[in-house]
Amino acid sequence: MKNELKEKVSGSATLCLNFQSGKSAKAACSALLQEADFSHRGGSKVKLRGNSVVVEIQADDPVSLRASMNSYLRLMHIIKSVEQDIG
Repeated sequence: MKNELKEKVSGSATLCLNFQSGKSAKAACSALLQEADFSHRGGSKVKLRGNSVVVEIQADDPVSLRASMNSYLRLMHIIKSVEQDIG
């Protein structure tokens, strides 16, 4: 049998969502923080930066990275839709 060296593939992504007010950004950050504790194969950090929310995702593999990005993008889309409806 051959000794095969398996290379571990991991990844990261940064998502940024801008708001017109700090109040909206803070509410969005609070909502997105609930998702940050959910990851099992990597991790994510949600940060408030002025009128923006920044999500930094670290994943152990490409499948996990894609799944985390899709989750955050879906939530961000919902947040912006609600903001537009009530704004």
